Amino acid sequence: MAKMFSITANESDIKELLYVSNDPDTAGNPSTLHWNDSQTYTDVYKDDHKNYWVSQVEGTKSKRHTIYTHNLNSKKRLCHTVNGRPNFYEFDDSVVVACEGDGSKGSILIFSKDELQLLKEWKVNGYLWEVEKNNGTLYVSCYIVEEDQAVLYVIKGNKKKRVNLGKNMAPTDILCIGEEVYISAAPILNGDPKKIIVLNNKEKVVREYPLSISPRALYHVENEIMVYELDLATGKSEKIVYVDLNTGQQITHTIPNSQVVECTSSSLSLLQQDSKTLFTWDHCNRKIVGSKKIS
Repeated sequence: MAKMFSITANESDIKELLYVSNDPDTAGNPSTLHWNDSQTYTDVYKDDHKNYWVSQVEGTKSKRHTIYTHNLNSKKRLCHTVNGRPNFYEFDDSVVVACEGDGSKGSILIFSKDELQLLKEWKVNGYLWEVEKNNGTLYVSCYIVEEDQAVLYVIKGNKKKRVNLGKNMAPTDILCIGEEVYISAAPILNGDPKKIIVLNNKEKVVREYPLSISPRALYHVENEIMVYELDLATGKSEKIVYVDLNTGQQITHTIPNSQVVECTSSSLSLLQQDSKTLFTWDHCNRKIVGSKKIS
């Protein structure tokens, strides 16, 4: 996924912790960035152009947030107010900010990392779930409550296309492999559907993989997709499933209840927030091969 590392933080946490995108080894290191102590920040990020991205909520009951961006070297700054909590996604040439809005309508903002300016803003219906980009095309998944409909928005150039995916499910993640788009679907209530939907480059469904777990995130590991669980009823993530792309065979494994920090071709890093423990899961041996405390 392209999503930048996220941490819910109070102003006291910001002084001590900074989770940066593309660099999980620095998780927990002290931040060298200083902000106004009188403000409350919900998120802090750093992209690969060394731009810092900060989200500030405007009061405890407000849905309005302000996005601040600052480059320490060039001294460039950006300030933009949005409706609903923003989620940050980093791509090669841009940072995309998906704003939740009021639940019935959200917004997608595309910012240049070089110039620190807003390039384009799009409106989308429903609750925003995930954002991905592949070959110049931006994919945005949403759930529209009024229609009980999972939706994929396809944004390319100056055009936006809506693709209906199905009912009674949330489109929780997007993974692009070659010309195909893989979308995980989790049930809104207990039960089904739990599956992966595969679309071709013309946004047509070409196949589906039924799943035994409620999927939250998808990762490409050689000739398999690794599915990370999120049980919407309990909020727990205690299982992963490997799906063979050629045969459809699936193997389920139990993991500590934790959040994914990074997934590489060889291993999976999992952070257990309560115990502040970082686990390393080996894809080849299919087990935990290391753990360490993060102070």
